[in-house]
Amino acid sequence: KYTPHPLLHPFIECYYIWENKRLSGAGQGLSGMEIESPPSGFGSIVFNPGTPYSVKTRLSDHIEGVPAAFITGQSTRQYRLYLSDSIDMVGVVFKPAGISSLFGLPMIEFADERISLDDVLGPVGRQLQEQISLALSYDERIAVIERFLLFQLIKKDITPDRIDHTANLIVQQRGIVNLDIIAEASFLSRRQFERRFLQRVGVSPKYYARIRRVGYLCSLLAGQRWLVQDWHDLIYRCGYYDQSHFIREFTEFTGKAPSLYLKANTELANYLRT
Repeated sequence: KYTPHPLLHPFIECYYIWENKRLSGAGQGLSGMEIESPPSGFGSIVFNPGTPYSVKTRLSDHIEGVPAAFITGQSTRQYRLYLSDSIDMVGVVFKPAGISSLFGLPMIEFADERISLDDVLGPVGRQLQEQISLALSYDERIAVIERFLLFQLIKKDITPDRIDHTANLIVQQRGIVNLDIIAEASFLSRRQFERRFLQRVGVSPKYYARIRRVGYLCSLLAGQRWLVQDWHDLIYRCGYYDQSHFIREFTEFTGKAPSLYLKANTELANYLRT
């Protein structure tokens, strides 16, 4: 993971490189490798100069090929990646309203979708893909992306607004928020706040808080930063009313009961390091 420039920090969570040069057929291949990921609360732009891969979401009955470069908004359910051969990806993880702020896109149209960067940004997107493919190192790839985003920021004179602030606050508080207070902090009426949040983030504020709460909990479990000895303490820390509420919510978003997820998950967080 890479930390963004301070000017981009209100809009970007991090950049990341995901690579593994082991080839299938070399005795330690990745053929048939599957990665699952619960909703995290972040959208992204991903570039994949390497081997094509596929994805299956819980909202779809079939496996779909993924564009070589794409924008994706909020995931509302767990999805599964199918990789074969070497991995060679670079991506930008945006804060909840970050893509909308920098590109003016209606994020409600990007929820649970991976839309080709060419279709969204046109020639600019193709030029960016070409520059990344020609970069000689991972650091250079990140530099190419950051220059592009800083230019976007400065060209449009973008500053964080009330939706950026309130959405980022939900992230900081791990989804454990009072939405009436959050709406007041936006200086908008509740109806205006919910309408603008939906357009800018892609889901309603209430649903986003649920996504963020489950996403945070899954990152704890997958990253093994939480040794689960007392589920009741974990449930309390993550803001659930009781055990049945916790199990129902967790299973809805991940498709697995918490105990099963803890024993066997192949979440992407297991493969990332700072």
